[in-house]
Amino acid sequence: MEQLDIPSSGLASFVSNLAKRQGIRDVPTGQGALARLITGLAGDEAAPDNTERLIIALRRAKAIDGPTMLTIQGRYLDEKFHVRPVR
Repeated sequence: MEQLDIPSSGLASFVSNLAKRQGIRDVPTGQGALARLITGLAGDEAAPDNTERLIIALRRAKAIDGPTMLTIQGRYLDEKFHVRPVR
């Protein structure tokens, strides 16, 4: 696993480039389909976008570890939803 310098912005490009360097693509799984079905039946809307699915694919392929996945995911969601730190 390579040491990553995770940026605070431009996370979608960072994730896309990391996946390309590692030769990793988002491939749908049966578990993912089941999770989407159950979530939909529960009335929730939890549909990960392409970047989120790539982050999951990177973790499944063991290209990143759990803590790195959480850092990337957190920074991506902060950027996506324009979250700014409280001062």
